[in-house]
Amino acid sequence: MIDLHSHIIPEVDDGASDFEEAVNMLKISEQDGIRTIVATPHVFCDRSEIKDLEKIPEEFKKFKEKVKEFELNIEILQGAENYFVSDLRERLNSFSNILTINKSDYFLIEFPFEFIFPGIKEFIFNIMTDGFIPIICHPERNREFQRNPALLYEFLKIGAFSQVNAGSFKGIYGAEVRLVAYDLLKFNLVHIIASDCHNLEDKEPGLSFLYEKLRVIQKEKIDMLVRIIPDSIISNKPIPDIGTMKDPNAKISFFDLFRRKLK
Repeated sequence: MIDLHSHIIPEVDDGASDFEEAVNMLKISEQDGIRTIVATPHVFCDRSEIKDLEKIPEEFKKFKEKVKEFELNIEILQGAENYFVSDLRERLNSFSNILTINKSDYFLIEFPFEFIFPGIKEFIFNIMTDGFIPIICHPERNREFQRNPALLYEFLKIGAFSQVNAGSFKGIYGAEVRLVAYDLLKFNLVHIIASDCHNLEDKEPGLSFLYEKLRVIQKEKIDMLVRIIPDSIISNKPIPDIGTMKDPNAKISFFDLFRRKLK
């Protein structure tokens, strides 16, 4: 398996608190069957300790060198979790080798948990004309997507992709987030599942439990989400077709409509 979203580099954001915890996170990932993990520290938000982007590859290189002595059978690649800022397009064009996943065309983009900035559809269109492909991080945790999953559908139709957190299916972010994560699967609006691991306590590494947890979908589908599509991304190849996405607003049951009105 390939984990595309993790916060394993210590002391650069709100992820691993120290080197010991980072190594233990890697060990757990290896034992879980993860063979490649992408280190994606937060950038452009208050959770980031890195203000100079040039320090990201420096910290990444130092971390990989220190980890070598443990002889772990897990590949560590460089990436970033890009908080949306007004000049993100310019920053991506200037620092693409730092802000993308493994220096590919793909990059993670994070929105605030409470809303979506205006103009995101235009941003997605423009950034794709530059040759970059956005992957929307944990949309199930965003209140706007929770209220209106059709908005995510609109972004994905333009060409963006979505990454749901594995822990969302466990309910670690609450019952509502768990429900939305399953809804996004039902609508076929999920391309990648990653751990978004931060520590060894409440946001730990691990993906293998999904094969048991997500019995509602076929094993081959889970393989797509945690193996095949992530491999295409780190290899900078086109993402395989996951089938037809469903418009959440196309047919809505009375129960779903009532639940949304309660939010």
